[in-house]
Amino acid sequence: MCYVRIAMWEISTETTVAAAHRLRYTTGEGERLHGHNWRIRAVVRADALDTTGWVLDFNQVAATLRALVEPYEHAFLNDVPPFDDLNPTAENLARVVADALAAKLDDERARVVRVEVWENDSCCATFFR
Repeated sequence: MCYVRIAMWEISTETTVAAAHRLRYTTGEGERLHGHNWRIRAVVRADALDTTGWVLDFNQVAATLRALVEPYEHAFLNDVPPFDDLNPTAENLARVVADALAAKLDDERARVVRVEVWENDSCCATFFR
């Protein structure tokens, strides 16, 4: 069996957001109003580097990610679109951020491949694109 090795690079950046939420459709602890210092990590992959030798500029990725999550900072997520209609779970937050980030950054060479959302040091939800 012959395997073809494809060159690939990934970069990642993180930001944090302090926000509260109240989960819908559940009972128990998640149903109560509570907050997290969410850690959000975005990963961008490319099979070729650009002319500068980058997947993308870290500063560009970080600034774009930060701008996308800024409306959530010190907010009650249940009041902020799309979470006014969408259950504000870590899983849904990961998908919403991944799709929004991809809309801003994806091109023919580089693309957002996953976003991780950490509620705390031991609980993480990941959305793969």
